[in-house]
Amino acid sequence: MRKLRMGVVGCGAVVTIHHLPAFKRCERVELVALADRDRAWAAKVAQKAGVHEVYDDFTPMIGRVDAVLLATPNTTHAAIACRLLEAGVHVLCEKPMATTRADAERMFAASATGGGRVMAAHSARFNPNVTMLKDILAAGWLGDVQEMSGGLGSAYAVAERRTEFRREPGLAGGGVLVDLGIHLIDVAVWLAGAPPIAVDYDASCADGWCLETDCDVAIEFPRGACASLSASYTHGPDPTFTVRGTAGWAAASLYVPSQLTLFSERARICRRSGIQRLMLDDRTSYQLQLEHFADAILSDRDFVVRADEVRTDLDIIERCYEIDRARAGAARSGPSHAADAARAADTVAEGTGT
Repeated sequence: MRKLRMGVVGCGAVVTIHHLPAFKRCERVELVALADRDRAWAAKVAQKAGVHEVYDDFTPMIGRVDAVLLATPNTTHAAIACRLLEAGVHVLCEKPMATTRADAERMFAASATGGGRVMAAHSARFNPNVTMLKDILAAGWLGDVQEMSGGLGSAYAVAERRTEFRREPGLAGGGVLVDLGIHLIDVAVWLAGAPPIAVDYDASCADGWCLETDCDVAIEFPRGACASLSASYTHGPDPTFTVRGTAGWAAASLYVPSQLTLFSERARICRRSGIQRLMLDDRTSYQLQLEHFADAILSDRDFVVRADEVRTDLDIIERCYEIDRARAGAARSGPSHAADAARAADTVAEGTGT
């Protein structure tokens, strides 16, 4: 069986905690190289992962790997991805794939020119309970969707981090909205199956921050479905994605992805026994995502995460920041930091910023 030879660019916590275990369990992938701006750190990570090729720059991977997992700071994604895609290297890009619609379009254009394929790593879609929820909606068990709600977050200071790029506008490209809110927005867009017709947004910044640390997003979709989404760096909103329809409801825990709770008037077992709690696949979303990416590349199949959905996600985020600037002036967070972001991206493109 042919394996997809992959490298990893950026060796932060999401890679060491989530992605590397997924690589070990994915039979269709061979991890052959790691790159990070801090080469000494990359070497430590590589030793634990059993990887022999270590770089402080992503460019030596070109010609040596089929694909790359890109997990550098948010605003650097576009510059690195474009170089790789133009060279024919496929890219699985950590969320947010880009921090602006314009950067996403650059990445799609580079893919079309060079032949490398790019997929946004919207891992929440690959939670088994969220995937099941999508299937349940498609089967009509819940009737017409009326309401969706979800939350993600925790106190920022609780988790240890190797870098603090999320506090830097020029690298983060936004605050908790682009870091955690993107998960919720993407799930809502995927489940709704259509772009929104209206968006509203509210955000606040905790002391010591220049980017939003708490946000609430309200989205109205066609046919009357509405989503209420909350993300936070100061507290823990209920980490459950709930969908209510005309014929039932379902709740997917975003932190316990193997469980789904549901009630449907159209399901015989619910009519007979009431609310059902389903136990699903216990593989992680990161493993399932990587397996899907590898299979799509090796078998020339479509990605679950489509380009039009990525565009819709980013349109919503840009609309949120437009609302924020209109309410509070241009003095606060959001993609108004384009100059800083461009400088950061140029640094990485020169091979010094991974």
